[in-house]
Amino acid sequence: MKLALQELKYYKFKYAMITAILFLLAFLVLFVSSLAQGLAKDNISLIDDLNASHYVINSDAEQSLTASRLTDADVETLKDRNIPLLSMQMASFDNNKALAAVYMKDAEPTITEGRMPENKNEVAIDDYLQEDMKIGDTIKVKNKDIEYKVTGYVEDNMYAHTAVGYMTEDGIKRLNMQIGPNVGLVEADHVNGLTDAEVITSDDLKNGIASYGAEQMPLNLMVIFLFVISAIVIAAFFYVITIQKTTEYGILKAIGFKNSKIAGMILIEILIITTIGVAAAIGLTFLLAGQLPVSMPFYLSTQLITLLAGLFFVVGLIGALLSLIKVIRIDPQLALGGE
Repeated sequence: MKLALQELKYYKFKYAMITAILFLLAFLVLFVSSLAQGLAKDNISLIDDLNASHYVINSDAEQSLTASRLTDADVETLKDRNIPLLSMQMASFDNNKALAAVYMKDAEPTITEGRMPENKNEVAIDDYLQEDMKIGDTIKVKNKDIEYKVTGYVEDNMYAHTAVGYMTEDGIKRLNMQIGPNVGLVEADHVNGLTDAEVITSDDLKNGIASYGAEQMPLNLMVIFLFVISAIVIAAFFYVITIQKTTEYGILKAIGFKNSKIAGMILIEILIITTIGVAAAIGLTFLLAGQLPVSMPFYLSTQLITLLAGLFFVVGLIGALLSLIKVIRIDPQLALGGE
């Protein structure tokens, strides 16, 4: 440990440059990954918040929530079994904002401010719109003489990049008198007695959103390529540094240092550099996340941070392994220029 710290101090500029590069790579991967996660949340956070494993949906809807309309017979079957039903109606407003109006009996989304609607003239909207629509504001439906008063903000309720607005049953019928339940929320993969509906998983319902798969595939590929490039760069840096210090390691072996002690020194150096670089990247990402507007699709999760930090440490250890192979093969006599 002491020898590793002394070497880091002696070559401080060189190691500071490597740490800075590792920090920039980790920050880039983490930031882009958080943007990809944010875009995904903008598509599916309503479904995640509903927290149902399966959904009853019209068989002809091609797994699209907005295209589904349960028949009266299937609605009665679901009601008889006390299965929660959800209705959704897309609506545009005069302020050029859109809402996915939702009604579900006994819905309990997380309220960040204000309250849920209590009558047909009220709506609680996703906090994505809090910069454009304030609590107490009246919003008018485009091309219709219909107005709603904003009563509160709900957390993380978006569908297909559209903010969700929770309404009462009478409130959503003001938008469409003929509206009925789009889906039923169930915990089993089969429901008896359905005539025109099928049971699908929550993943199927997410994939039924056209923008979800189209966005996530290229973004995930981008993140993977970024990480692969980062892994190659980091491993190459550590390997090159080892080659540059062949003579130093040869001297250490010549005066009696064992391979295990030199290997421990290299591992400690790499762990210190990786820890500082990754920790700084996480810290900066958290700092930026706190300053970004709510309307920006950015989602930083503990799971994502843990995964990426772990991957960077694995990459660092792979770089160390390549370095150790080189160190073990060093012949002290040849390293010192002998015959």
